[in-house]
Amino acid sequence: MNELTQADLIRLAHRYYPKGFPPEEDNYDEPLLAYQRTPEHQRWRAAWEEFLEWPRWDAFLEELERSFPCHEVWDVTQPWMSACRRCCVYLEEPLPDGGRLVTRIAGAVSLLAPLYLVYVTTQTVRPDKSFTPPRLTLAPTGEGKDCADRLARHLERAFDYRPFPLELAEVTLPNLRIGHLNLESDRPTLLTALFGENLGNLP
Repeated sequence: MNELTQADLIRLAHRYYPKGFPPEEDNYDEPLLAYQRTPEHQRWRAAWEEFLEWPRWDAFLEELERSFPCHEVWDVTQPWMSACRRCCVYLEEPLPDGGRLVTRIAGAVSLLAPLYLVYVTTQTVRPDKSFTPPRLTLAPTGEGKDCADRLARHLERAFDYRPFPLELAEVTLPNLRIGHLNLESDRPTLLTALFGENLGNLP
């Protein structure tokens, strides 16, 4: 497979996300929002329809469960809410105060390009069941790195996809309407276009 360049990925984003249509101008009295009536959004929806029928995903999850027999493996895909299918391998470590450190090793396969992303979130669950906000890292270390590397090998073998080039993660896509992004404080990027807006939001 030929490597996708930054220009290739930007073109892909423009194919599936319309330009303009800021969320603050959405009219919820209409059956479909204005950006949802664009050719770009219709292509995005068609891609999701096909993605949901992807038989390789279920086979991949079964293989992953066999590879991580001592850990829970979940499908955490959020159809129509992001641009990827996702899975998680869960690691838990008891803490001296009776709480738990929960590490989620997430693998994401892009809807729009033959690319995958492996990342890690960590979160402390306190003894009273409250929890800290998840901390996301795209460059895991320690036990998380070992599991992330193993998950990456499974993704490459199952789909023949390549890792998303992290050096392009913050490449901005001015004025593209990506989900609920484009509010004044948001910055649509290649990472959010090809994978999702809130990757740290995992069950």
